[in-house]
Amino acid sequence: MNVAELETLVCRELRDAGFAVEPSRKPADGGLSVWRDPERGVVVRWSVPSGDPARHDTIRTAVRLALRTILGAAGFEVTEVAGPAGLAELVVTATARHRRGDVPEPGSATR
Repeated sequence: MNVAELETLVCRELRDAGFAVEPSRKPADGGLSVWRDPERGVVVRWSVPSGDPARHDTIRTAVRLALRTILGAAGFEVTEVAGPAGLAELVVTATARHRRGDVPEPGSATR
């Protein structure tokens, strides 16, 4: 799977979870950004609106944990790395093993 396909799957999963996904590295008003980096994988970053970023450390940490949890539960391989200006980025390097609903329930009939 190439990085563009991986980006599509990551964006879909995050939209399904209720996030508004921005197609750029730096959304003008803060929020979630997802982009492909051919050397690293798919990069996911959440940033706060302009102002003092230190005021929002707790919120940024909570959102990053939520993003890691959502992507990890969907089967993606996620690594947290330090990005520019010390902002943490999540890098997705492997596709989901399966999507919710693709795995049959125990005891269900398979054909």
